[in-house]
Order: sequence, then C-alpha cells, then structure tokens
Amino acid sequence: MTKPAQSRASVSIGTTLSPGRVLELAEAAAGKVRDDTGRVRVQNRTLNDVGLSLHDLITAEELMRFTVEAQRAAGRTTARTAINSFQTKEGGVASLVPMGRRKLLGFSVYTVYMDWLVSGVLAEDPQAIVTLVTGD
Repeated sequence: MTKPAQSRASVSIGTTLSPGRVLELAEAAAGKVRDDTGRVRVQNRTLNDVGLSLHDLITAEELMRFTVEAQRAAGRTTARTAINSFQTKEGGVASLVPMGRRKLLGFSVYTVYMDWLVSGVLAEDPQAIVTLVTGD
C-alpha cells in the first residue's frame, strides 16, 4: 500500500553539538510548539533517540508518533526526525483520494516542531547543516 507523501517529511541536521545536547533540544522543542490544532508530547528517551507523539488539542487523540534520532560519527553528530505512525482523514471525499495524496492529520504541528528543533540547534551551532524533506 502506498503511504501518503507527507509521511516521508523529515529534517536532517549535521552539527558539532553532542548527540545528548541535540536530544535535549528535541525535548525542549516539544514544549515550545504552540498550535491551535495540536500539541507535541515527549513519550520516551534513550541514549540515541527521543520518541514523541502529536495529539489533537481538543480531543487529545493521538494523531502521529515520530522520533528524533541522534548519532555521533567522524566528529560530527547527525540527527534526523522520522514519522513512525500517523492518521489521515477517513470517509467522505477523502475516501476517494488516493492514499499517496492524502494529508496527515496534525501535519502542520509536525512542521512547527521541526522548525523549533532546527532553531534550537542553529542557536547553538550556527554552522549546522540542515536538510528539510517536505513530503509534498
């Protein structure tokens, strides 16, 4: 089955910051997201990643789960977000739209989160290299 294009949206960051610091910034970014449609919660943290979930602001229903992974190699830290699970609008006209073109519920909140994560890293490492995949 084809996944929606938006499900491949991610940000990759190359930085001199330590993996631990990047993951701290990833946790902090969750608390900074202010959006009328949803909020981001930290679910768990390991040495190499932070698991996050995105919830509808009114119903508190989980709309998406994603991770931020950070690893150190060759003197540089590489961090990347990845969507692990998601919901799309079901029924009505949406059922006629091919899966590849459906929109993820809460996607705008995920993009705001990515912006906060990038801003946090760039504030401490202005030379960081950022690559954004929009999924569109």
